[in-house]
Amino acid sequence: MLAVSNFGAGFCREDPGKALRDWDLWGPFFFIVFLGLTLSWSASVKKGGHIIFFQSLSLLGYCLFPLDVGALICMLKDNVIIKIVVVCVTLAWSSWAAYPFMSSAVGPRRKALALYPVFLMYVSVGFLIIAID
Repeated sequence: MLAVSNFGAGFCREDPGKALRDWDLWGPFFFIVFLGLTLSWSASVKKGGHIIFFQSLSLLGYCLFPLDVGALICMLKDNVIIKIVVVCVTLAWSSWAAYPFMSSAVGPRRKALALYPVFLMYVSVGFLIIAID
C-alpha cells in the first residue's frame, strides 16, 4: 500500500502534464449536474422561482452551443486577438440565449441574480477556449 501511494505522489511530481493528458468527462459532468441542482433548488417556489433540475440541465447544455462554435473557430485560428473577439461574441450569444429561460424561471427582481452563476460558468469555458493552443 505504501509503494502505491509513493508511486502516485512521485508520478505526479515527475510529469505534471500527465493530469492534462489523462482527461475525463466525469468531472465536468458532475459540475454541470451540481450547477443544475443548485439552480433548481435555489429557484424554489418560496423564493419566487420555478425551474426543475432537467430544465436547468438542458438550459446549461444547449446554451453552451455558441461557445462550442467559438471553440471550433478558435481551434482553426492562431491569433489571440481573434480568439478573444470570438469568445466575447460567443459568450454574449450564450448569455443572451440563457437569459429568457432564466428570467422566466425567477421573479422580476432576481433575473440578474439567476443568470450570474450561469454567466460565470460560461466565462470559465471562454477562458478555456482562449487557452487552446
